[in-house]
Amino acid sequence: MKRWLSPLSLGMVAVLVGGCQDGVGDSDFVEEETLRADVALVAADAMFEDLVLMQDPPVLALLGAGPELAGAEVAGSHTFSKQVRFFAEGGAEQDRYDPLLTASIEVVWDLARSAENAFWSASIQRHREMTVTGLLGAETQRTWNGTGTGVVARSRHPEEGVARTYDMSSEVQIEDVVRGVPRMDHPYPQSGTITRRIHVVVTKDGETMGERDVTAVITFDGTQFATVTVGPDSWKIDLSQGRVRDVLKRPRP
Repeated sequence: MKRWLSPLSLGMVAVLVGGCQDGVGDSDFVEEETLRADVALVAADAMFEDLVLMQDPPVLALLGAGPELAGAEVAGSHTFSKQVRFFAEGGAEQDRYDPLLTASIEVVWDLARSAENAFWSASIQRHREMTVTGLLGAETQRTWNGTGTGVVARSRHPEEGVARTYDMSSEVQIEDVVRGVPRMDHPYPQSGTITRRIHVVVTKDGETMGERDVTAVITFDGTQFATVTVGPDSWKIDLSQGRVRDVLKRPRP
């Protein structure tokens, strides 16, 4: 089932459990399609963060530099740290970045932030270990791979006076995300996927109402639109927006 973003960005589908006042009600769990849409929202938010962290090597080489130095936006970020290692061709570690001789860079990121807007709020902690290759010689593209973990606490998804609350923990796999060089001429990833396996706990008044394991896969194809797929459903994400800014609209028949 394909769903397209309205011109701005990604959000939620307003399919709620009939008759409930908080999105959970007396049933054991929130309605499955709504859950998938909410997971897609959280996965899209994390994806924008992933792309922001895929900075150019000179910026990566500045040890204390966060996304803001690169002119990138991580909405609501409040703590950030990174560790960087540089490697020559053949794997020998270097003590600094060399634009001619550095072949790859490994970066460990830790980011904590809050998300606050009209359709979603949460407290977020994410950890990533990423490697960028393709740096040696005259670069035409760079390839990012990596893993990570994340915790999204008190993820609240209100709509029309109704709210759904989740705690989510996730594992992420970043696989062969190719960024063209120079970035200005190639603003969007040319290929690759980001997969998040998310354990979702639905809460109501501090009590656990149900749990699910859900997988969200985001695929890039070089265009302005990436695709996020959760189970049988998929949505298009407008990468030109830079972050999640609006809610997902149900397509017209």
